[in-house]
Amino acid sequence: MDTPPIIAQIQTLSDRTHNALRRTSEWIERFGPRLAGTPGCCQTAAALRAELEGACGAARLETFSTHTSAFARFYQVDALIYLLGLGLLLLNLPLPAALLLTAMVVAAGLQFGYYWELYDRLYPLAECTNVTAVLEPQGEVTQQVIFSGHHDAALELKFLKGSQKLYVLKIIVPDFFRIMAAVVGWAWLIGQALSGSQPGFVLPAKLLLVVGIYFVFTKFYLFTQNVTPGAGDNLIASAMLVELAGHFSDPNSPGRSILEHTRLLFASFDAEESGLRGSRAWVRAHNAELRALPTAALNIDSIYNLQELQFLVSDLNSHVHLDRALVQRCIETAHGLGYPAAPAVMRFGGGATDAAELARAGVRATTMIAMSSKVVRDGLVYHTMQDTVDQIEPGAVLACLAVAEQLARRLDQEKSEKKLSNQAGIR
Repeated sequence: MDTPPIIAQIQTLSDRTHNALRRTSEWIERFGPRLAGTPGCCQTAAALRAELEGACGAARLETFSTHTSAFARFYQVDALIYLLGLGLLLLNLPLPAALLLTAMVVAAGLQFGYYWELYDRLYPLAECTNVTAVLEPQGEVTQQVIFSGHHDAALELKFLKGSQKLYVLKIIVPDFFRIMAAVVGWAWLIGQALSGSQPGFVLPAKLLLVVGIYFVFTKFYLFTQNVTPGAGDNLIASAMLVELAGHFSDPNSPGRSILEHTRLLFASFDAEESGLRGSRAWVRAHNAELRALPTAALNIDSIYNLQELQFLVSDLNSHVHLDRALVQRCIETAHGLGYPAAPAVMRFGGGATDAAELARAGVRATTMIAMSSKVVRDGLVYHTMQDTVDQIEPGAVLACLAVAEQLARRLDQEKSEKKLSNQAGIR
């Protein structure tokens, strides 16, 4: 007796889920730490290229150079600037202190808040590797869909090693003292100009800022030297790209998909944990083709829990708006498949995903996550040494694969129906 189609589809999805989890586990064991630009990360990219080549007929490694350690280490520079600025305040030199401390706050805000590359030249260059593969449709190409993830891993974040419920305070308190130091400098100057003498708040402010040295320097050691396994964040996403490519690949026509009018691009970025430097390089390299056709992108990042399946409507500390229509389409697709799904925002301080760089290039983009996005959270394993494969729910991986597959099929079907409608209208 033939297997019913729906049962066969579920079994196929289950097999691809198992393959993605197995691949993730094997690569973590085989290649070791995958800090951007290191041998382990480059070897992972090569293995990923080989897998995608098998599914797509061709795949390529795209190298780029960037200052990989700048994003994780620039707070060390800030801590030293704070110390220097405080020294100027203690020496009763408010003007140079105010200027220096304000420059510190603004530069850090641009480096982290907007991912500008202000501090990067202070750190060494490293060669990193993106991976790209393409499946062309059966007919005329009228649109593109990008599936993406990143294969580099993060340094261990010390603030997540203790009480995670206090994470927000651990981040905010050092910044409070850094901003306060700059404000004190300017308030001192204004108060002195108005009264002709040193304001009375200066001495207690100095004492408070001295106490602040301890809190500011907690960010000097924001990261340890340990590289996380990076299973859910985010090697599982790159492993899923292989399964998606295999699903859509036409077995009778290498390099082509089973879709009619939708080109599929599979991109695994390096240096995401270095401030999206990999996706930024990829967008520069592929800018012309991204603008040549209507393009949508489903980025995949931080996959752990099925009940936390969400799609980002904003990115890069909420400064970059993602495509709400695409988000709604993804949510409807997930609900239609029986999965929970909701929109989510990337709050300020949360950082960014590679969808931000794609959106900046004019791509309709969102990121699919499966991790809590609440302000106060506990039990997180991302950016910790507990980010291992056993922390990823197979159901979350299966749901991501199902949503991605169904989304591409529906977008292609709509494009095909529109093309047929236009041809009928011409006749």
